[in-house]
Amino acid sequence: MLFLTAASLGVCVSMVHSVFSIVSIAFLIVVPCVTATLLSSGPESCLNLLIAVLGYNAGLISVIVGMLVSHRLRATFQGQSARI
Repeated sequence: MLFLTAASLGVCVSMVHSVFSIVSIAFLIVVPCVTATLLSSGPESCLNLLIAVLGYNAGLISVIVGMLVSHRLRATFQGQSARI
């Protein structure tokens, strides 16, 4: 669930096309995890932070790959329609 939430954050923030929003959401993912680790009395696992960061990056990468594929498909179909 954590991976899917972070991936959806990555997809949503990449649609904004703002470097500031991408960096601020990444900052807002890392800071609460680090703060909770520092302030907790017991040992904490960094696995949840790793899962969240991987999900966020997967969301960003999926949008970039999707844009690349759609651009190539659009160019391919436009080239075929020009020949007809």
